[in-house]
Amino acid sequence: FRRWWQPPRKASEREEERSVTFLELFYDLVYVVLISQLAHSLAMHVNLEGVIGFGFLFALVWLAWLNGTLYHDLHGNNDIRTRVFTFLQMFTVAAMAVFAHNAFGDGSVGFAISFAAYHLIITYLWWRTGVHDPLHRPLSQPFVYTYLFSTILFLVSAFVPPPLRFYLWGIGTLVSVLMPLVSFVRRPSDPEVLAEHERSMRPSPSIVERFGLLTIIVLGEVIVGVMRGVAGHHHLTWEVGITAALGMLLSIGIWWLYFDFVSQHMPFDGLRSGAWIYLHLFMTMSIVATGAAVLNVMEHAGEPMPADVGWLLVGAIAATLGCIALLMGTIQLDPRYLPLYRRGAIVAAVSAILSVGLGFLSLGAIPLLIILVF
Repeated sequence: FRRWWQPPRKASEREEERSVTFLELFYDLVYVVLISQLAHSLAMHVNLEGVIGFGFLFALVWLAWLNGTLYHDLHGNNDIRTRVFTFLQMFTVAAMAVFAHNAFGDGSVGFAISFAAYHLIITYLWWRTGVHDPLHRPLSQPFVYTYLFSTILFLVSAFVPPPLRFYLWGIGTLVSVLMPLVSFVRRPSDPEVLAEHERSMRPSPSIVERFGLLTIIVLGEVIVGVMRGVAGHHHLTWEVGITAALGMLLSIGIWWLYFDFVSQHMPFDGLRSGAWIYLHLFMTMSIVATGAAVLNVMEHAGEPMPADVGWLLVGAIAATLGCIALLMGTIQLDPRYLPLYRRGAIVAAVSAILSVGLGFLSLGAIPLLIILVF
């Protein structure tokens, strides 16, 4: 039975060189649906309120994905226990996807309960690591208390009316975001615990691979936006075809920049490792927003483009380029290529600034996309 239902793997037994498993890929698959729901909701509400709501919900979803990903990398085993708890997390993420499109409306209660259920599972898992690994307990306990507090807030929010419900969500999210940041900064005084801390906070090659896979998932939302936009036109014209091709080129360009300049490179240890992690939050969020903007651009192909759609597009592209530029400063590089990367980061940062400037111009969809692509 112990062979089938093993205790959590100790962080000291973490495999530094391993490939992402099919279970992890299956786990990521359910997030495809949830992220797609968030992108569709943003595409339907292209305004300041919609963007803020999307950013908040995406941060919740991304934190959930990060928790499940880091736990599996540090403590997962190839046993039934790991599979059972992974599948339980997938059920709660799927439930979140059901309510995500209307999470600030009629679906808010369902979303709060689903998210609380997810947090309860991940809180239990982090707690069990401390039970079976006393050396890891000083590190896992703060996460347990933080996530238990957040879980209670989300659960209580289901029984109070808006806007208090959403204030509780905000508090729960804030503490969940700050706890990992505190962990990166705090250095235990005990040498053994300090070694455990540094080992746990150091991203492994498999984590770098998982972040790349999530980037692939969100880039798929840009392609989905193009396809949905084309399908929404009953009569295809050359304007629709050119706009679709340029939308595809946007996703290709982002893929090219990220996977040539950022992915497959290990981040530095310490604070820059934390920056590497959280910059991926804003980069992936911006890519999904790009997909929502492209869908709206496609719907107005051959017509004057609304100003809010244009601002969403240029803002999302600018944020994506800015994050990629900053990510280049968080990764370990061969000294021979440092000048190339410095120039690349400068070009990406300047391109981000120029992209924002395009929002002040009254450009049509095709000219705007041509400038952004090239």
